Amino acid sequence: MNERIDLKKVLVTVKQNLVSIFAIILIFVGAMLVYLTYFTTPIYQKSTQILVNQSEKKTTNNVEAQTVQADLQLVNTYSTIITSPRILEKVKDKLNGKYKTQELAEMIEVKNTTNSQVIDIRVHDKNPVVATKIANLTAQIFTQDIQKIMNIDNVTLLSPAQYTGEEIPIKPQKALMLALAFLLGLVAAFLFIVIKLFFERTFTSIKEIEELLELPVLGEVSTFQKEDFCLTETKDKLRK
Repeated sequence: MNERIDLKKVLVTVKQNLVSIFAIILIFVGAMLVYLTYFTTPIYQKSTQILVNQSEKKTTNNVEAQTVQADLQLVNTYSTIITSPRILEKVKDKLNGKYKTQELAEMIEVKNTTNSQVIDIRVHDKNPVVATKIANLTAQIFTQDIQKIMNIDNVTLLSPAQYTGEEIPIKPQKALMLALAFLLGLVAAFLFIVIKLFFERTFTSIKEIEELLELPVLGEVSTFQKEDFCLTETKDKLRK
């Protein structure tokens, strides 16, 4: 019985505080929207692809398979070389020293799919034009220098980065952040109801008494102010 009454108490409290609940959620979502609009910087991503080719010197199928396997094993080595100071120093010089080598290393991300000979060079920056330029410069310089570094010619620039003018920032993810703010607002509203129930020890209306206790209310005693009592007493005396 107590559990049933407690549940009804919660439902009644929620109904009575719907405006406060919506206000709490709106505050969280609104605060997140203001933060995303005025306090965050959009980050764009541009990428270019490099293909680790098979050697043109093939004599048998066995040699070809060994060549492909060797290329796959070299992918990790190439990925490390791309972000090495030797490559990034030249990229920095091409950009007229606008960025430090460490800054470029933090902006550039190298990815490759398992058992794939394609390497993705991804650049993150608040300016998509700059991100495009850095991605292409890094790929071009690496493609040229890898021939001297490892004495090979099996790396090809497959797909350069392109600026379209319709880029969408990858950070911050506004939809995800707003959804998170909404959930936090729900949690805050739930805590508000729990705290209110914890400190609430009285009935606030006849309807609440009837809903929680399932008992009919036979009468209600109104609250009288002292002035009302004096006025009623005076009227009784005048009638007499």
